[in-house]
Amino acid sequence: MKNRLRFSPLERKVKTALARFFSSQGDAGPGGRPIRIGVGVSGGPDSVALLSALLAQPKSSRLHLSVLHVNHGLRPEAEREQRHVERLCRRWQLPCVVKKLDSSPPHGLEAWARAERYRFFGVAMEREELDYLALAHTRDDQAETVLFRLLRGSARRGLSGMPPSRTIGTRGDTRLIRPLLDCTRQEVLAYLAERRLSSVTDPSNADLHYARNRIRHRLLPLLAAEFSPRITRHLVHLADTLRAEEDWLEAATTGARERVEQARDGGPGLCLLAWAAEPAALRTRIVRQWLERANPDREHGFRHIEQVCALAEGRIRGTVELPGSLQVRVEHGCLIAEPKRFAAEPYAHPLVCGQELRLPAVPHLPGSGWRCRLGAPVAWQAAPAQARTVDPWQAVFDARLVASGLLIRNARPGDRISPLGMTGRKKIHAVFSDAKLPRRLRPVFPLVVVADNDAEVAWVPGHVRGKVGLVTPTTRAVCQCVVSPLPEKVELC
Repeated sequence: MKNRLRFSPLERKVKTALARFFSSQGDAGPGGRPIRIGVGVSGGPDSVALLSALLAQPKSSRLHLSVLHVNHGLRPEAEREQRHVERLCRRWQLPCVVKKLDSSPPHGLEAWARAERYRFFGVAMEREELDYLALAHTRDDQAETVLFRLLRGSARRGLSGMPPSRTIGTRGDTRLIRPLLDCTRQEVLAYLAERRLSSVTDPSNADLHYARNRIRHRLLPLLAAEFSPRITRHLVHLADTLRAEEDWLEAATTGARERVEQARDGGPGLCLLAWAAEPAALRTRIVRQWLERANPDREHGFRHIEQVCALAEGRIRGTVELPGSLQVRVEHGCLIAEPKRFAAEPYAHPLVCGQELRLPAVPHLPGSGWRCRLGAPVAWQAAPAQARTVDPWQAVFDARLVASGLLIRNARPGDRISPLGMTGRKKIHAVFSDAKLPRRLRPVFPLVVVADNDAEVAWVPGHVRGKVGLVTPTTRAVCQCVVSPLPEKVELC
């Protein structure tokens, strides 16, 4: 293979594609640093052809190849496919990284297999320090993808098909490339025959139980025979056209999103007035991009995006739950994404003079842990007004109240406080609302209450002081209470 006299048409197409990928990343040119590529090889015709074509590239390309193979363990042929890939690697003296899955797939076999495959690719790319991941999708795969998404109801973004390259990985500096995307399946088979290369055939590719196989074996041949023999070319051209427009729209969406975002505790929100002033064609895209940044590990379908838009426009109220752990709601004219509400575990701890109490933070809930300290009694001879503190996270109590016992606990239904300087009593949830306390913190926020009258709230730290335990002219000793967020806190107000 190293001493070939003739460069095949497929290899020339791969060379052109590589030059385009590398020049866009600044990796092209003889004498540059080695370019490390992980090649996803299943052992099928497309991936074997891709690996061979990459090996045939000139030495000046400075390609260092590693083969990545996933054995899903779902079919008896899986072991034979793995051995075939390993034989190719020994023959061509290439490193081979194999991942054999041992977990049982849940419902949705195709989605599970794809997710596991890409998870392995991501781990292998980082561990092996590879620059690119090369996959063997062809023009026929592109046409099938566009048609599949069209039937599923995808919009412009889905109909733009598979991009020739895109950024992947947690570091964001690894690119997935598809060097065969300009090659047809027929060209691949002709190339394998010309080079006398063997491959394995996955029998599941003929199983009409899968929608993609029905598109490949039934629908596309029917469209070619009854409507247009160039249907594959038309679908690929549609994808190319929409992708170019999609790139422009995505850049415009990024600028618009940055204009309407507002910095908030827990992540940026969308200002609804600014969002409504953007062109209608961008508003849905702004929401979609914002959701992707807020919840990057989840896919957001049309239904979820439409629900969030309806919430932003006031057509529905309440919250919209997203896949995963986030929900979206409107607060003070802003669209915010936050952790889904949970049933907080009730807690109640006595405050002991001279000791510090730490309330543990709730996992995945920033700002949910506090440090509480009740000072020892000290003699008091000053006027009552001097007991007022400027810091809302400090309060001074008559020591007689402390002697009867103080608790620190989270809020309960029916809790009320008699605010200092006001007549009557106020519900604690109204205090939280007036203070604009983030909803996710309300179930775990600490209250200081009287032990022998658990319904009487003496203090909502940081916000409202009650009339209970005030320093009076008859006070002879006082205790100071300090409540502060733990060091890993975020802003609470």
